Parts: sequence; C-alpha cells; structure tokens
Amino acid sequence: MKIEKNKTYEFSLKGQVSFGSVSENRVYELLQDGRLASFFLEEQLQHWFPELTRIEGNKDHDHVDLLENKYDAKNFTKASGLSFKPSNQMGAGRKFVAEVAHEKALNLCYICCDIVEFPRVRVKFVDGADLINEYPKCEIPKGHREVLFG
Repeated sequence: MKIEKNKTYEFSLKGQVSFGSVSENRVYELLQDGRLASFFLEEQLQHWFPELTRIEGNKDHDHVDLLENKYDAKNFTKASGLSFKPSNQMGAGRKFVAEVAHEKALNLCYICCDIVEFPRVRVKFVDGADLINEYPKCEIPKGHREVLFG
C-alpha cells in the first residue's frame, strides 16, 4: 500500500495475534497499551506499507522510506491520547522543551496509530510541522481522537 499523508487507513488484526495460552481477548486488551504495542506495530507497519524500512534500536526515528525520509510511530491510546514529544522528554521528572521537540518534529513524518479498539488499528501519516501547528505542546488529547482519525 502506498503512503498517502493525512489519509486514515484502517486495518484489522482480528484472529492474527496470539500468544501461547493467553486468550485472544486478553492479548487484544494488552495490545491497547502503547508501550507493548509499539514494538509489534513498528514491525507490522513495514508489511502494510512496503516502502518503509524499520530502523532497529533506540534511534530518533522508527522507519525510513525509499527516499530516506524519516518516520516516527506513535500510538494513540484511550488512557493518554498521543504524545509526540521526544522520548527523553517523556515520563516522570522529565521536562518538555518546546524548541527541542519542535526541531525534532520538523524533520519527521509521524505515523499516528490508533490502538484504542485493538485489534482494529487506524493509521495516519502526518508531517511533524502540521502536528506542531495544531498541537504545540506535542500532545494530542484523548478527546481529539476523531479529530485526528475521523
């Protein structure tokens, strides 16, 4: 599938995800947590969008395309919406520095993944500059889910 920015893609992973003896519904519930889902989705995205190549390890981005454009995957969850702050600015005791976050975002296209209703996954590619204009604090509130994906 070819990447088209600002278009919402929808996928279903129903019946395609399992882990040992854990029930299917429990696996789905666990994968609604962005911390857990991110590793699997980063891998899956390159199957849905073959022009993407996953970058292993803790780099400042998760994928590149054939033109070496950088992409960073972020998950929208029911608990916290979506944060596109640099990872070193997220978490307890860390400080948000807008100038640094904005500079990073300007060089990225974000792959926004809606996992609220996993195994249904919605994906939208949005330029960092567009997200900064709309959300200068680099956080999309959970109430804006349909604004982003609708």
